[in-house]
Amino acid sequence: MHKSFTLANTSGIELNVFQFGHEDCAPGHRFGPAVRQHYLFHYVISGCGTLYTDSGEFVIRPGEGFLIYPHDVTTYCADPQNPWHYMWIEVDGLMAATLFQQCRLSRLRPVYRPQRYRQDAEERRCLAEIVAHEQNDAWLKIIGLSYQFFAALIANAQQEQPAAPAEKTRHLSKAVKYLESRYHEPLSIGQLAAYCNLNRSYLSRLFKAEFGLGPKEYLLQVRMSVAASLLRHGSAAIKVVALSVGYDNQLHFCKAFRQFYGVSPSAWRSGEGDLTPSIEPRLMATLRVDSDIAQSRG
Repeated sequence: MHKSFTLANTSGIELNVFQFGHEDCAPGHRFGPAVRQHYLFHYVISGCGTLYTDSGEFVIRPGEGFLIYPHDVTTYCADPQNPWHYMWIEVDGLMAATLFQQCRLSRLRPVYRPQRYRQDAEERRCLAEIVAHEQNDAWLKIIGLSYQFFAALIANAQQEQPAAPAEKTRHLSKAVKYLESRYHEPLSIGQLAAYCNLNRSYLSRLFKAEFGLGPKEYLLQVRMSVAASLLRHGSAAIKVVALSVGYDNQLHFCKAFRQFYGVSPSAWRSGEGDLTPSIEPRLMATLRVDSDIAQSRG
């Protein structure tokens, strides 16, 4: 049995919920290899299965969950004798990475394990209530329940689960907060490295290990995500939107936006373009645009 629901309203900036559902898998049912565009979290209700990532193989049991990161190639498979039944939720937004970090999840450790395994676990109840919704007019309630779900995950995550080295985690958290609070400014990665008191190459390695993106790509993704939301759901002039995400030149912003999303800002505002774009085919071209802009300023 399979049920899924896609939200039409994805206007949140801090946390977007794109889809959710549940599936009672057949024995040995396999999904992948596949790449997701957003964070995808599965919570196992019963049965078990295995997640395959670049970091290894992970067996997941009832009361546990697993996280798939954007743009990572993954496969997951139901157990042949005791196939899993799971619920899932697909999210993104400026807070998503931080929320999952607080759940003690990372690419190296993508499995959520609770402190206490309970049938009435709060995280299970919250996600089940989300999955039960089928109406887009319940969007605000779904967002509220999603924050409750994350709060329950964070509160019940195993404290003794090995975490990333404290020093690296502190540096990365500081850098991410800096980018996500100052994306509207004309930032450079040199400024970021200086703020964190880190070597640029070391900072890039930290970002790529955690997010699969360098700090420049991460900043670009934040800016384009915010710009897309402001354009699609707001009425500010394109020049104002450009300034709001760190571009003081409207032409440069429009060129970067088109490279990233495949359509112009005005076309996006009118409803064209994909709300879940793939960063991969367009990212390098967009970064070249930003590089050209930087050189023209310098």
